[in-house]
Amino acid sequence: MLIILIRTVLLYIYVTLAVRIMGKRQISDMQTSELVITLIISDIAAIPMQNTDLPLFSGFIPITVLVIIEIVVSIIMLKSKKFRKIMCGNPIVIIKDGKILQDQLKKLRITYEDLYSLLRQQEVFDVSEIRYGIVETNGSISILKAEESEK
Repeated sequence: MLIILIRTVLLYIYVTLAVRIMGKRQISDMQTSELVITLIISDIAAIPMQNTDLPLFSGFIPITVLVIIEIVVSIIMLKSKKFRKIMCGNPIVIIKDGKILQDQLKKLRITYEDLYSLLRQQEVFDVSEIRYGIVETNGSISILKAEESEK
């Protein structure tokens, strides 16, 4: 039991350091590739934590490789707009001049209920007030109100 406790603490510290090295923010700010790497790391860390027959390094090595991959991918995304577009996608306009662009909602698989929930979180209760509504690559929505664009 003590061995499992020690292994758990060591893996917790190592995974925490790995995520800090990757420079991650809140989950809501992560790109898809960052979230995938984080989930895989947590899954890999659980294996040697639960199975004491496996050496602890059977978790450290793949976690280290994934951290290196994520850092390399991040560097490539910084340097290559084309690669960044492939990995992250593009922001998509879903509201233009107070009109909801239904084809874009379908493309993103966003329901009207989800859209209105996102708008309420931005303190927008009337779509006609919006000049542009853009879904960013991380899933958040940016709003430019009509009166803001006229200033």
